[in-house]
Amino acid sequence: MKRLITIYLLFCSLPLAAQELSGYVSGMPSLIVTQPEGDIWWQMLAHNRLNFDWQISEHFRVNAGMRNRLITGSAAMLNPKSIGNDLGWADLSWNWAEGKNVVGNTAFDRLNLTFEKDKWKFQLGRQRINWGQTFVWNANDLFNTYSFFDFDYPERPGCDAFRATFYHNETSSSELAVSASHNNKVTAALLHRWNKNNVDYQLIAGEQTETDIILGGALTGDFKGLNIRGELSYFHPIKNSVDTSGIVSVAVGTDYIFSNALALQAEILYNNARMATAGNGLMGLYSVPLSAKHLSVCNWNLFSNVSYPVTPRLTGSLSGMYFVDIQSCYAGVTFEYSVIENLDFSFIAQYFSTLTNSTLGNMQLLMTFVRLKYSF
Repeated sequence: MKRLITIYLLFCSLPLAAQELSGYVSGMPSLIVTQPEGDIWWQMLAHNRLNFDWQISEHFRVNAGMRNRLITGSAAMLNPKSIGNDLGWADLSWNWAEGKNVVGNTAFDRLNLTFEKDKWKFQLGRQRINWGQTFVWNANDLFNTYSFFDFDYPERPGCDAFRATFYHNETSSSELAVSASHNNKVTAALLHRWNKNNVDYQLIAGEQTETDIILGGALTGDFKGLNIRGELSYFHPIKNSVDTSGIVSVAVGTDYIFSNALALQAEILYNNARMATAGNGLMGLYSVPLSAKHLSVCNWNLFSNVSYPVTPRLTGSLSGMYFVDIQSCYAGVTFEYSVIENLDFSFIAQYFSTLTNSTLGNMQLLMTFVRLKYSF
């Protein structure tokens, strides 16, 4: 709590004319049902987001973003240590309330200083380094890998890093990023982006958590309205490099929007860093990815999505995944309704199930969420 008070007082001391504040407040009850155990869990999440920007001078800017969450519900679903855990080099997350059926947490996922001049840009502190190009599985996202299923966190996590960017021209840039984790493991990589014949390309090379050498790249192109995206990363261990084979992550996706705003999307992932999931069951599918090296629990993964604006205020979408090696699947339904300006109502359902002869046995997991969200 002392850290929260100190940072709050610091923000209040800044000139009000130079501040920009945005964010949202949401309430989201949820219900989780598992089979064949027949367990029923419930939660209520009150979520507040604050984004703060301060233009100190012509070249310097401060950016901060914080999440305040109060979670109540079934004790079996509340893990205070996990909720308050901060994987960054700096511990910017703390629980200010803990009980049998309640956890309150405040976390900063953005807190950085930016300097920009001419063709150079430097950033230091907690920030989002988004190198991914595909929609579901990002093989190039070395610093901030996230889970597709975490729909209530659109900002995505940040990392503690230094980043330097040089803009060669409007379509070409080079970037160096270096980050440190909570266990002082360093990830460092170079990226170069350019455009040729209306296709965006990028190449990356570096070292992840001092364990693997990384080589990779991505491309994004539009062919008569059909968007095609692809990412590839190869991870080779530093130790025993001669005797140990590497890990490959490849994701290829496409999307197309028709004239009536119907949108179709598909993606495929191959990742040979297969992980055992028997211990966590279907929750293992929900919790991945751990890193760009471990994007899924099996080698082959398929995804599809269709969305359509039913009315100007109501949009619906249906998504599905098939985890080939473990013969399991996922289905998701989302309805978004704009009640009034800046106030949105959402219904989300996520269903996971094993199929016949699955290595996980017979399991089903259903999660339903209702959310009311006000943005400012």
